[in-house]
Amino acid sequence: MTFNLSESFKPHIAHLQLKDVYSAVFGTQETKIPFFVWLLENPASPLSLPGRIGLSHHDYIHILLGRGTSFQDEAFVVGFTMGNDLEIKKIHLWTYKFFAKFIYPHPYKFNEVDLLIFDLGFQYGKKIKFKCINKINFELYQNESINYLRNLFGINLEEIQLIQQFESWLLTECSHSDVFRVNKST
Repeated sequence: MTFNLSESFKPHIAHLQLKDVYSAVFGTQETKIPFFVWLLENPASPLSLPGRIGLSHHDYIHILLGRGTSFQDEAFVVGFTMGNDLEIKKIHLWTYKFFAKFIYPHPYKFNEVDLLIFDLGFQYGKKIKFKCINKINFELYQNESINYLRNLFGINLEEIQLIQQFESWLLTECSHSDVFRVNKST
């Protein structure tokens, strides 16, 4: 059983348990995280920024938000976790965006459009009432349904769908703009 989270919010995953969806979507993949990404985003790093989260827990956020693994999905999820953390300050945002745009290696590097989508995720993370979701021990929720967890944390799929529609429009508009040429090879 496999799912593509970017094919938005399939009703049949809402009733499944977190552990089952995680296993179907992310399986047992091992990901080598580049040093600078680890430095700013991993809770074990002494220089990690607010929103820091372990990789499997980051993947759980992808599931709860119904986001896949595209550059835009990644930008949204990172923005969401940072925006949802009460410790976030402007200097943290500036630092993250600088590293994501200029220092992170490909494919972790964000372009201008990715950073706009990061901002959308950041604002959505700030909006939901449940705060510091990055600090949740998701192992305690492995047997809970996706729908239960979304309700518990205040994640509204209709709002996320609207955001994704805006993103689609944004990507279409920006791909035709000289200012925001979508180019993932840099």
